[in-house]
Amino acid sequence: MTDLDSFSVKIRNLKCFGYTEQGFDAIKPINLIVGRNNSGKSTLLDLIEYIVNSAFDIPQGLWHGNQRPEVIAESPLTETELKKVFMENTSGGSIPGGNHWQFGQKFIGTMFNWSLSEPNGKRFISIGNCLDGKKHLDGIQGATNYLQRLADVKQNPLAGKEFRRISAERNIEPEQDSSNINVSKSGMFVTNLIQHFINKANLPSDLVETILLDELNDVLKAEARFTDIVCQQLESNLWEIYLEEETKGRIPLSQSGSGLKTIIIVLVYIHLLPVVAKKDLSKFIFGFEELENCLHPALLRRLLFYIYQQAKSHGCVFFISTHSNVEIDLFGKNEDAQIIHVTHDGNQAFCRTVKTYIENRGILDDLDVRASDLLQSNGIIWVEGPSDRIYFNRWISLWTDSKMTEGIHYQCVFYGGRLLSHLSSIEPDFVEEGVSILRVNKNAIILIDSDKSSKQSSLNGTKKRIIKEIEQNEGTAWVTKGKEIENYIPADAIAEWLDKRDIDQVGQYDDFLEYLNKIKKGEGNYYACRKPLLAEQLIPYMTRENIVNVLDLAERLEGICKIISQWNSL
Repeated sequence: MTDLDSFSVKIRNLKCFGYTEQGFDAIKPINLIVGRNNSGKSTLLDLIEYIVNSAFDIPQGLWHGNQRPEVIAESPLTETELKKVFMENTSGGSIPGGNHWQFGQKFIGTMFNWSLSEPNGKRFISIGNCLDGKKHLDGIQGATNYLQRLADVKQNPLAGKEFRRISAERNIEPEQDSSNINVSKSGMFVTNLIQHFINKANLPSDLVETILLDELNDVLKAEARFTDIVCQQLESNLWEIYLEEETKGRIPLSQSGSGLKTIIIVLVYIHLLPVVAKKDLSKFIFGFEELENCLHPALLRRLLFYIYQQAKSHGCVFFISTHSNVEIDLFGKNEDAQIIHVTHDGNQAFCRTVKTYIENRGILDDLDVRASDLLQSNGIIWVEGPSDRIYFNRWISLWTDSKMTEGIHYQCVFYGGRLLSHLSSIEPDFVEEGVSILRVNKNAIILIDSDKSSKQSSLNGTKKRIIKEIEQNEGTAWVTKGKEIENYIPADAIAEWLDKRDIDQVGQYDDFLEYLNKIKKGEGNYYACRKPLLAEQLIPYMTRENIVNVLDLAERLEGICKIISQWNSL
């Protein structure tokens, strides 16, 4: 949790937003702003820019309904702030206690709401209950004065940061040599900035020639591999960026795709702008608009994951407006991210922080997302249901030290037990009945419970068919060595979860729920219809060390991770 997690900031009467406050309940490292065109996404980026720059004198042409815009903030009162109003060396008056600080310290952590943008300074709006549930200022003479003084000392945690924006319409073009290296949100002066870093002695050329180039290749993976980046002057005296490939030679960036240019602009913002501004990356807040434009979903995932790594490693903050379900899928369950859904009723815009599955589905409906987007995932893991997905993701994370994640390197899809009989993995053009796995995505792994009750038991006909078909088409079938996926759960994890000792490993062909019943009466029965909940409770107790010797799990994970690596050209 960061300091910004408890900082709420909202706007009213700005452009499409009316009198009702709209904005951010908190600020996360990654803040996705999702909605249809012209719903108000860019206005939320404007809000952040105003706050960072303390630019509250907003032109009247941007007012909503001819009402002055107002920026409203909320955050808990801190000890430092309170000591400026309730001082240790002051006593008496209407404040009870030995000194004012003895009274004032009761307000530490109390939520405080104030206006940042009043023409004549800050303005107190409201204060919540103290942590003990009481309102200690009630009945205090001059309470209004103390509350206004608190508003005066409240700090804007975004002040002093550096806000930089990339617009949805962007490009990198050849440019005249100029002393202007202040890159605009449209990408203007990127060429000039890179040219200066390469050719000017006062700037570190290795940031472009080594670091930026390496990071570009890391994001691109199999899409391309560049060996050099240079900037040369054309006959027209314009400077052009060239990227060199071993097989193609030097390629002018102006003749390359917009997706490549977008990635380069993002890398320039992250690596070069802090040097120019002489500020650490942690001081930057970025507003990126519609990065998905002209980017293949697989490439977009890698770029977004790269951005997330920068936010986590350096403490910078990203606000990203988007129409893409790829970003929703990637960050929808990430505790370091939040999704703000912006809608417009024809008169004004509204926004809400998405916190539930139903709300998430509403976004996808709003964006008209199609199931066919699975075609563009790097690969699909077909699992029977939600609990299988939870276990699978945990094991992949443990086996790769969190270097492979769902949504970036693969996507899990449910086939749901009896529905397996309706699946087929033969070539799509030859499927007459059922659903072709390969029609959904050519890279496929299917995880199947053996359902065997003994070593002598055999697989049913449907499972044998699926295994044969998928292996004939270079896919992979993982049939559990035990009865079900739960038979891979290590005894150590069960023991820690139930706080018991000397628990035997579940037998290879045992019924796992009956196994739980024997350890703790009724436990298996309770989770019979709550398998996803059981999985969520167990996975924190799983480690690489306690899963490595369970049946064939280590062998399977090693092979599966190699396949996923090949899908992603890792």
